Amino acid sequence: MFEGIRDDATSGATSLVVRASRELGEAAASLDQSDAGAFWDALVAACGELLRAGREMAPIVNLVGSVLSAAERAVLSGRQAETAALAVELECRRVWETATDRLADIGEHAGALIEPGSTVATTSDGDSVRAVVDAAARSHKSFDMIVSESRPNLEGLAMARFAGELGIAVTLVSDAALPGLASRCDLVLLGADSVSEESLVAKTGAYPLALAAREAAVPCCVVACTDKLLPAALRGDPGRPRDPEELLESAPRNVSPLNAYFEDVPLSLIRTLVTEEGACEPEDVPTMLRKRPVSPALLQLLYPAAGVGN
Repeated sequence: MFEGIRDDATSGATSLVVRASRELGEAAASLDQSDAGAFWDALVAACGELLRAGREMAPIVNLVGSVLSAAERAVLSGRQAETAALAVELECRRVWETATDRLADIGEHAGALIEPGSTVATTSDGDSVRAVVDAAARSHKSFDMIVSESRPNLEGLAMARFAGELGIAVTLVSDAALPGLASRCDLVLLGADSVSEESLVAKTGAYPLALAAREAAVPCCVVACTDKLLPAALRGDPGRPRDPEELLESAPRNVSPLNAYFEDVPLSLIRTLVTEEGACEPEDVPTMLRKRPVSPALLQLLYPAAGVGN
């Protein structure tokens, strides 16, 4: 279950959570609904599998939390398992049905940051960044982009192709070259897989680009839906190593390739955070996080040894 999500190394977090919400809703509908307690146990097990498949993606963690909260309310109120299953289905449906609108709102808010005649730098590929680029292009602004390849999976090539098809002039460069070109840009635009109190998690290459942008006094903007907000204590390991053969198929003696897809980027390097609700300051993130309740069932699933909720 959820193997496709686990093995997908190129899709953006929003695309993945749309897929995850559909698959989790289908999985819940197939569970035994003869007993509310048995349904709950099976649902928790399915949610655990989903977390193992996509723990680094904050939207997936938040999806699990909201689904467990919806089912838990039904079960604790004495409703039958069918009602709990319906609650899960409706919550999953809400996630995938609102995804497109949330991206469109981000595009409208952040697209205004791209000035006519400017040059925008980005790395990797993501749904939120695509939404911004698309919104700016549809407003008939003429601007250029510099995009890095984003090895080992070359997501940046997909972003370059997307922007090029919109009529944007794109320069594709190596990952190592992009930070050195930051001074030629007017805006650095980054996506994120999660945003926490002091940092965000983005694809590897975002950190040196953000550092270079600060050095060159170029504004660095992060675009992310609010479902990317996640306390650092609930995040997975952004530096978890992946298949080393993606970097080097046959490593020489005493050489160990470290292939990490994600890295931490301090919020202190970010000028503006744009969500579907509009632009805000990075300093606002802790307050935004405090306003988002965390499901006790999610905590129990993430940290069973701590006995949360017992």
